[in-house]
Amino acid sequence: MASRPFARFGARLLSIFLLAGCARDAASPIEPRAAMPSAPSPALLGLLPVRGVTRATPLANDIKVTQVIGKKGGTISIPEAGLTVVVPPNAVSSNVTFTATALSGRAVAYDFQPHGTKFAVPLKFTQDLRKTSLLTTLTSPLLRGAYFADNAQINRQTGLGLVNELLPATVDLLRFRVSFNIEHFSGYLVSWY
Repeated sequence: MASRPFARFGARLLSIFLLAGCARDAASPIEPRAAMPSAPSPALLGLLPVRGVTRATPLANDIKVTQVIGKKGGTISIPEAGLTVVVPPNAVSSNVTFTATALSGRAVAYDFQPHGTKFAVPLKFTQDLRKTSLLTTLTSPLLRGAYFADNAQINRQTGLGLVNELLPATVDLLRFRVSFNIEHFSGYLVSWY
């Protein structure tokens, strides 16, 4: 089987890139470090630290899209940010005004309104990774979705933050996309580790 040596080679190459990415100097001007609290406050207990995927070119401003979607389902997209959210049929029982906001900065992070809306069928969040950092693309098998309750939990420039929950993700390496399910609206981030 000729494909097994290539798979092993690919795994070794990926390991080299991961180690090289982790071995960067702490004072690297490429990725500034976010200040984390020195002592955890009660409000931060139970939150998970993450490293968010970053954009190659930061968004100068928030990009907001609003659309009314009903029982038949629909799609919300922000092409400039690489986001597509598919609302399947029967996810909502009546017309709902959906608002998706790509947050300004380097972090691939979004705010969805109305907060707290729960769906009978999960929505599919898909992020195009072509305009994100190269290291993130190379480590894409380790990508996860991350839910955060408050935008203040995420550093928009570095992508570092504290999230409420990590979500399993599916990575399409041929199309450079990552997808995960959303069961309720709040903030979501594409993270990696």
